[in-house]
Amino acid sequence: MKKIVVFALIAALCAGVLLYYYLGDLEQQKQVKIVYEQVVVAATDIPAFTPITNDMVTFQQVPQGYAHPLAAHSVEEVVGYVTESSILQGEEVLPAKLKQMGQTDSGLSYIVPDGMRAVTVAVDEVSGVAGFIQRGDYVDVITYTSTSYQMPDAQQQQEADGTTTEGTAAESGSASAPSQGTTVIAAQNVCVAAVGTSLSSSGTVNEDGTAITYSSVTLFLTPEDAMRVVQGARSGYVILIMRASGDHESNLQDPIVNDSLLEKAE
Repeated sequence: MKKIVVFALIAALCAGVLLYYYLGDLEQQKQVKIVYEQVVVAATDIPAFTPITNDMVTFQQVPQGYAHPLAAHSVEEVVGYVTESSILQGEEVLPAKLKQMGQTDSGLSYIVPDGMRAVTVAVDEVSGVAGFIQRGDYVDVITYTSTSYQMPDAQQQQEADGTTTEGTAAESGSASAPSQGTTVIAAQNVCVAAVGTSLSSSGTVNEDGTAITYSSVTLFLTPEDAMRVVQGARSGYVILIMRASGDHESNLQDPIVNDSLLEKAE
């Protein structure tokens, strides 16, 4: 009888061990291993038309297969690019919706250097260097306009009398001070952004060697130079002077007036 009891206990113990391992195996089979992948998301709200910097993005772990198929997986895919539309914080960044700085197919606004402005001036065959200007060339902008001047004798007399040009003109109702033609540098060492309506960097020469005609040239200017060029274009005549390749020296030439031509003639 005791042998039967011992055998029953041993059998029960073996059955319990086997049941334990069987249930454990079932539990392991139910556990699904989740594989994660990291994607680039916005660390903060990024406005439209904003260059993306490192501090604007971060990584986020998402289950594999749940990320957008076009989502970026490295910061190199997005940093330095420009957003076309706003990106909200936590939103996955899609390189396909970004523009690259400097690429002409992205549009003119994406190639304007920081702090500069794109200004278009009208040109003809003479003022546009006979059609030989190309994108990337450097030019000086010369303007010919009329400037008023005060003759020395009259100025000395006014200083002696204690009067000014404005006061004399106001009292007598006479015309303003005389004017003379003046040629002045409105802007110098200016990069050509576009020729005509094309952002192509290819040459502007036909197969037969003749220059392709265009009626406008777009320049990269500082805000101050932009105002000077616009003023020169509206009050006189603007001429572009092409620089030699690699020549970026400052031009210290003084304005040229009609009287200075007479001095040279002497």
